[in-house]
Formats: sequence, C-alpha cells, structure tokens
Amino acid sequence: MTGKSCGECGMCCKLLAIQTLDKAAGAWCGHFKRGTGCGIYADRPPACQGFTCLWLDSEKLDDAWRPDRAKFLMYTEKDGKRLNVIVDPAQPGAWKREPYYRRIKAMSQRALEGYELVVCIGDRRVVVFPHEDVDLGLVNPDHKLVCGYAERDGQMVPYAMILSDLPQAQANSIAASP
Repeated sequence: MTGKSCGECGMCCKLLAIQTLDKAAGAWCGHFKRGTGCGIYADRPPACQGFTCLWLDSEKLDDAWRPDRAKFLMYTEKDGKRLNVIVDPAQPGAWKREPYYRRIKAMSQRALEGYELVVCIGDRRVVVFPHEDVDLGLVNPDHKLVCGYAERDGQMVPYAMILSDLPQAQANSIAASP
C-alpha cells in the first residue's frame, strides 16, 4: 500500500471515457467538482470504482508523477503487459518533458520481454521502444494495436501497427508475420 490518495487530482475524471455516463475522453466529467472531487463517489459507475492509476499503486512514482501535476495518467492492461500513458490533450507534449520522458523510455526496456508501452494523446497513438518512438498518428480506438519485436536479417526490429477491418484469420496471420 502506498498511502497515496487522489486528493484534488481527478485527471481520470477528465482523460478517460466513461460509457455509462456518456462521458467522452478528454472532457471533464460533469460529476467532478474541483476541490471536492466526485459528486457521486458513493454511487459512481463500476468503471470508475474499478480504476486505479499507476501513480496511486506505485511506490516508485513520487508526487511529480501525480496525474494532475504530470498532465498524464498511467495504467496497465492486458494482464500488466501494456502500460498506457494517457496524456491531457491540452498538454500533448507533457510526457516528453523531464523527468518523465527518460523514465518512460526506461520503462519501455521491457519491450523485448513482450511488454508494450503506448502513449495516447486523444486518438493519437505513439508506441515507445527503448531506442525509438513509433507515432502511428490518429487511430480509431476500436481498432487493435499490435507491437513488439520481429527478427529481420538476424536482428530484433521493433514494429507497431494497427489492425483494422480485416477478417480475424487474416489479422492473426499478419500479426504473426514480421
């Protein structure tokens, strides 16, 4: 347990889409009030109840990483194999500032072990690898992002792509091909 609390942060109330509330990503939730937090906290939807950002969970992230200070929040999905960095669209370069960028690059070192690090700025997606960032541009959030390393000419080469509108069998064969 980290002993941290959301306090006045509320960045998840801005950056994340909540379907049950018809709340779009990047827009403040109508139930969030600055200084007091969620106005429906006791009755908030399951999506809100079940969400915990990485800053709250990690003893390794100090107060500079609190989402309202950093201007982005982080959370994992895919059984901890993907780290999402959700950036405030009003501050699209926030993740590139120090001390954040150097640490994000260090976190991407696990890519060779099958982990993914994806920066989301609105609908824009950037996959972070230790030695390069692959900007995929604007991506339909319903489409599948795949990334990792493939062997090419005896070397491990990073790849990132979006699979969209393909029959599942064809999508699976593309994902398995370098």
